[in-house]
Amino acid sequence: MSAIPAGVTELIAGDFGAAEQILGHGVETLHAMGERGYRSTAVAFLAEALYAQERLDEAQRLTEDAEALAGAGDVFSQAQWRATRAKLLARRGESGAAVWRADEALAQIPATSFDPLLGEVLTAKAEVLRLAGAPGDAETSLRRALQLFEDRRMTPLAERVRALLASLAEQHSPR
Repeated sequence: MSAIPAGVTELIAGDFGAAEQILGHGVETLHAMGERGYRSTAVAFLAEALYAQERLDEAQRLTEDAEALAGAGDVFSQAQWRATRAKLLARRGESGAAVWRADEALAQIPATSFDPLLGEVLTAKAEVLRLAGAPGDAETSLRRALQLFEDRRMTPLAERVRALLASLAEQHSPR
């Protein structure tokens, strides 16, 4: 399903509207075909695109759809809907549940071969930790993600994490 890599590429590039359009079209096509496996992944990433646009209620509904669609062994769908849901929980001030859900997202990812997904989920966990008032833990999570992205030479993702680290340092530096 070409909509997923194209939509994820737009997410990485920070063009959340384009990601929404591509993934939304993919979800519609897959739904019309009766397909569930790829659709759960497309829905999970679409939830992230909507979250990034501050459309939190829609993102919440899509994480619920992805949860219902995803097979137990579908690493990408299971990790992605949980990561987005964790950020939604953190935004609502439910810090304990948010951290728990972020850790659950991390637990979905096998120890090898999924470094890009692991880096993305670590970045999501960092946002949860920042919103929960734990900037030191957020920094640790971001540094781990940065190392993964640098090791894989994923320059756009590494640059985004460096910007997040700089923003975190700026927000929490003594004035």
